Parts: sequence; structure tokens; C-alpha cells
Amino acid sequence: MKRVFVFSLIICTMISMVFQPISSYAENNTDSTNIPVESRMALNYICSSDSLLLTATLSIKKGDITLALENATIEYSASNGAISKLLGKATTDQEGNAVFKISSAGLPADKEGMVSYSAKFPGNNKYPAAEANFIAKPAKIKLFFSIEDSLRVMKVTATQKNEKGEDVAIPKETVNIYVPRLFSLLKIGEVALDENGTGTMEFPKEIVGDTIGNIIVMARIEEHDQFGFVQGENMINWGVPKQYYKAEVPSRELWTPIAPLWMIITLLIMLAGVWAHYAYAVYELVMIKRLSKKNKPLF
Repeated sequence: MKRVFVFSLIICTMISMVFQPISSYAENNTDSTNIPVESRMALNYICSSDSLLLTATLSIKKGDITLALENATIEYSASNGAISKLLGKATTDQEGNAVFKISSAGLPADKEGMVSYSAKFPGNNKYPAAEANFIAKPAKIKLFFSIEDSLRVMKVTATQKNEKGEDVAIPKETVNIYVPRLFSLLKIGEVALDENGTGTMEFPKEIVGDTIGNIIVMARIEEHDQFGFVQGENMINWGVPKQYYKAEVPSRELWTPIAPLWMIITLLIMLAGVWAHYAYAVYELVMIKRLSKKNKPLF
């Protein structure tokens, strides 16, 4: 009797453990309209030689669910603390990104040349407003290529605006050098700028370019406290030309229409072994039937 009581107690405890989270979840989610909705925004900044690229990412969070908000209007503005200038508007895509490109000239800057950028979502009846800010000083990076003593040399210069609006050097900074690949950027080196904002690097010889050897080279100052994200790029035909095989005569590789010979031979051997077993099985069945007829008893 005691065993039956203990067993029933264990079963009841297990049932309560299983159904208690479900009931508590139901109690906590009986009215999803009471869950507050929060709008979140992030602002990314890239300064190139002639323009600025502002990318705002807008998302909506409700409870534990975060989704990108599509077709939302984002307002961009620039300010120096005293004067604010409306730059324009952009609409978010399906990933919640709104890209806005403007000229780096004519932006309101303070005495130190810093510009405060703002991206604002005014909100609507369903979603609250959101805003993101970024402060940076406009800068420029330029790339030059030359051949010195049979060596391929790449020269990098970085400049910024002074109080008079003149270009002055950015000294003692590290510039990362990249080459675009299919899905990402390949880092090929770094350049240390001197007091004049200039640095050089020997260009690698085995970088694959397009069919005629052209390569797009990018130079970046990344996540700087004053300049933010600065990028410069240029094209040069110092790459190894990419060779495309003719469609009618492709090479025998794993990723080409015609498989390698070793793979074809291996497959043929395996198929031959399988069909040989089938043929042997059929042969045995025929022989068994013949022998059964020969050995059939007369009575």
C-alpha cells in the first residue's frame, strides 16, 4: 500500500512540474497588448573622399522578440551645437536599414571641426520614436601607386580640415589596407602615417584581380575617437588576371560540370560491383529453379 501511495505521489509531482510552466506562461501571456513596444536605432558613419554615408538601422522590440522595421521614414540632420541642418530623408528596407549619402561640404561644424549627425524616426500610432547620434570630424584618405626600383609602391595620405577650412595632415595614425573579395574584405597590410600624414607600403604580387588584373584597393581608418570611420579607395592593374575556362571545355574539378577522373572511375567500380551482385543473385535463382526441376521426385 505504501508503494502505491509513493508511486502516485511521484506521478502527481511529475504532472505538476510539466503543466506548471505551461500555466504560468499562459498567465503571463493572456494579454499580449500589455507588453510595451520599444524602438531601437543604430547609426553607422563612413566618410570617403567626396561624400558621407550614413546608415541607420531601425528595429522594434516587443517582449523577447526583435524585428526589423520596414518602410519607416528616417530623418537625417547635422549640427554643430548651435545650428542644425536637415540633410534629408530615407526609407528603411526589409532589414531595417536606411542608407543616406550626402556631400561632406557645407556641414555645420564647431570650432574643432566636429559635426554631430543625427538619425531620427518620428514614430507613429504603432511604434514609438527613436533617435541615434554620431559625432565625427570629416577626413579624407587618398591612394597613389608608383613603381620604384622595380617595386610596386602604394602611397597613402590622410588629411582633415582645420579652422580655416584648409586640408592639413593627420599624423601618427594607422591605416588598414583591404582588397574586396567575393563576400568580405581581405586585409593585405597596414600603413603607419608619419607627421606629414603620409605612409607607404610595398604592394603584394599575388593578389588576384579581374580578367585584366584590375584591383580595387581600400584604405581605412577604423573606429577612431575623432574621425570615426574614414575610407579611401582607388583602382590599379597590379593584380593577377583571373582566368575563366571556356564553357565547352571546363576543367575537371569538384565545382565544375565535369567531375574529376578519379571520382568517375571510383563510381564506375562501385556501380559495377553492385550490378555484379544483382547478376549473381539472378543467376543463383535460375540455377536453383533448374536443379529443383531435375531433382523432382517421380512419385
